[in-house]
Amino acid sequence: MKFVQSVKILFASVSAVLASAGLALMIWPDVSASVLCAALGVIFMLCGAVRLAGYCANDLYRLAFQFDLAVGLLLIALGAALIFRAPGAMSSLPLAIGVFVLTDSALRLQTALDAKRFGLRSWPGILIFALCGGALGVLLMIRPFGGRLLVRAMGAALAVGGVENLLMVFFAICVPRRRSSQIIQEEYFVQED
Repeated sequence: MKFVQSVKILFASVSAVLASAGLALMIWPDVSASVLCAALGVIFMLCGAVRLAGYCANDLYRLAFQFDLAVGLLLIALGAALIFRAPGAMSSLPLAIGVFVLTDSALRLQTALDAKRFGLRSWPGILIFALCGGALGVLLMIRPFGGRLLVRAMGAALAVGGVENLLMVFFAICVPRRRSSQIIQEEYFVQED
């Protein structure tokens, strides 16, 4: 239970950082390429590590972390490529963010539908943000524009992805409660013939 609660707090924290980084890119699109790659690389690696931990967590519904093994590994690889500036990392950054946001949103779409089946009231919010994130991911993959507008679109995609994950944290991760300390004892008698 403590592990699930710790992962929930960490997941909320890195999701808030991701959303904040997205908002920062939307407000200040003139950030240098090296700073952008390094900052996003660190954020992606942190998000990936938390998602791997989430995959190992045992939350009650098993909705929020069901796909996080693959997503966590993808984020760690993407973060490492950005930090160590793989050749062409900056030029392929919009495509990488687009693929990540589209993939994550598609998985969150499935989670929203599963949440509906579970009867969770939050499923429409998760669904709306998953659809918005998917649309922004496709937009980044197509790249119909460049310059500041492209950086702002990357920021919007990251912000929507962060909010999408925050919704998952607050509405789809259920930490099992401790059972009461009462012990029910049953007595068995063996009847001899």
